[in-house]
Amino acid sequence: MPVINYPSSCYVNAIFNFCNEIERCCGENEIVIDFSSMGRIEPFTMVYIAKFIRDFKRRNKDTVVYCKGHQSKDYAANMAFFRAFGLKHGREPNCVDGNDRFVPYTILRIQTIVDEANKAWAVGQEVIERRSAHLAEILGQQKSGNFYDALTYSIREIMRNVYEHSKSLSIEYCAQYWPCYNKVEIAIIDNGIGLKASLANNPHVQVENHSDAIQQALMPAISSKNYKGAIIDTNDPWHNSGFGLYMINRICRLGGSFLICTGDHGIKLDENGKEHIHLLHICKGTAVRMVLNTSRLTELSSMLEKFRDEGYEIAKQIKGVGMYRASAASQMLSRDFDGYA
Repeated sequence: MPVINYPSSCYVNAIFNFCNEIERCCGENEIVIDFSSMGRIEPFTMVYIAKFIRDFKRRNKDTVVYCKGHQSKDYAANMAFFRAFGLKHGREPNCVDGNDRFVPYTILRIQTIVDEANKAWAVGQEVIERRSAHLAEILGQQKSGNFYDALTYSIREIMRNVYEHSKSLSIEYCAQYWPCYNKVEIAIIDNGIGLKASLANNPHVQVENHSDAIQQALMPAISSKNYKGAIIDTNDPWHNSGFGLYMINRICRLGGSFLICTGDHGIKLDENGKEHIHLLHICKGTAVRMVLNTSRLTELSSMLEKFRDEGYEIAKQIKGVGMYRASAASQMLSRDFDGYA
């Protein structure tokens, strides 16, 4: 019976190698995952591995997955990590929000967003922003300021992408803020069609593989819904302009990092540049890790204005883009929509 040891670190390469080891066990009758060596565990580690184990079990219904060494891993249990992939240990996902600058593993159904929007006579994006603001408040223990605004914006834009493009039935996430390190990490993953299938709807984008899809999605004015010839209501502040991922990765690169994975590929961006990661397994849907350096965050409107203007210059060089004016939502929080034209 194969025994797979959980990595002692939460470096992304260790996480992905762990998933590769599990993938190589396809067709086995039984496997054991040993969590004894689990050390520090961070949000992206939890959402990525929990979803991968869950997907592996669905694809290999005849393989029995046993676990050991997890009984003493209190932090992971409190974050609902184990329950998220079906192990009956620790808290359940969607438990009460953390009160110590963390958000435990949460599964938000898209239908819940729709229902809340209908009840409030609002659009789904407004519900997403309210939830994002609530998460920012938990993490930062504040209701205003540069940290609160940047976090609300970043969470909202990733969740909007899932809601508007992925066809996923849910959004899964967790987060942690470490004030002593000036670091906050938010991890969001979905079960959708992935970037490659989504961008296939844009006739001007040539996407041959998952690497191409990620690189295109990170460019300003590239979208599955906004392209030359598409009918866009630019008076709608929530219209899709293809600037969301571009803006977010620019914010994260201010002393932090941005990682996005889909299919068999991942790309990590930080101040030192770009790193391509070839996965030897399939990431179904899209996974995102945002790490923000809280000491580098300035006023949100100033940051976004700078990135927007630089994005416009880049967009001018891209063939087939639509109206590359960033939507109101890509430039600000909804409280500032008044006066946008």
